[in-house]
Amino acid sequence: MVAQFKSLSKLTVTSALFSVTILLSACGSGSSPTNAGNATQTPAAPATSAVSTPTPKTEVKMETINFAYMPNMGGAAPVALGEDKGFFKEQGIKLNPVKFLSGPPEFQAMASGDIDIAYIGPGATFLAAQGQGNIIGLVSLGKADMVLATKKSGVKEWKDLKGKTVGVPKGTSGEMVLNLGLEKGGLKPTEVNMVNMDVAGAVSAYVAGKVDAVAIWSPYTVEIEKQVGKENIVKLGDNSSFYPDYSFPSSWVASPKFLKEKPELAERFMKAMNKTTDYKISHLDEAVKLTAAYTQVPEDSLKEELNSIDWIDSKKQAEVFKDGSAKKWFDNLQKLFVDTGKVTSTVPSEKFMTTEPAIKAVQP
Repeated sequence: MVAQFKSLSKLTVTSALFSVTILLSACGSGSSPTNAGNATQTPAAPATSAVSTPTPKTEVKMETINFAYMPNMGGAAPVALGEDKGFFKEQGIKLNPVKFLSGPPEFQAMASGDIDIAYIGPGATFLAAQGQGNIIGLVSLGKADMVLATKKSGVKEWKDLKGKTVGVPKGTSGEMVLNLGLEKGGLKPTEVNMVNMDVAGAVSAYVAGKVDAVAIWSPYTVEIEKQVGKENIVKLGDNSSFYPDYSFPSSWVASPKFLKEKPELAERFMKAMNKTTDYKISHLDEAVKLTAAYTQVPEDSLKEELNSIDWIDSKKQAEVFKDGSAKKWFDNLQKLFVDTGKVTSTVPSEKFMTTEPAIKAVQP
């Protein structure tokens, strides 16, 4: 069962202090909730008084966000860290995490009202482009998606996949890398026997030798290597095989209904997520331990996943939203979606990118 983390509660010292405490108390409000600025300030005590009255804090109304995560460093580390460090609680957010293994089911859950915000890989971005979600934040640029052939299949390069059976979770970034590889090898998708499988099924099929190759991502690629041995795997390529023509951003995507009804809560979510992300980047060992305990994914698998991730911190996130870099990433992804038949035409990426929460979240 997925381990649950409880936020660390903060104790408030309310005992009377001598006048030197007046100076100290002015330095201790850095972790106040976002609306703590509305707190009533208590006038300073008269000079003859030896005791100062503590400033009362305004309590933030706790609101629940139903959050879809995946059991990897991109999707689960924010849950494990944010809950453990109290970053969500600081913003008045009660996070209700729900585990998913791929993006398309998350969008289905958003459409039904069961999920408010989700972590998605680049492959599911086409559903946001169709108007089913709004990208409100960026997680990373990655090369975690891979196409692995079995050694006994005789496949050594992309062109060798002709007529072979490939297990792939449809609508994912793994499928995107597969399609790019087929194009590179001069093949059409119809020349390959693609079998739609869930993630667990693809891993099992590969290990059992029931498919010639799989299109999948870390940490599941690490699990495959553990079970069959690196010497029995032929790696045909990953996301980086197609850089710089394509970048593959993972994102936070919000339900359009949630974003319309609770824009202020979305901004609070991004403030909490920014603190979580920046803490994670500077404390990776701790992040791995907490994420492993939360997801029950082995630490070594999560550490291996770090080799395929280029994290986007809160400052860089605001910059690429402002300077148009993120728009270019998603514009190019859309062209790929058209080429592979995921969508019939592209739309301006700013139509499904809502950047205000992330940009406002880094402002003082």
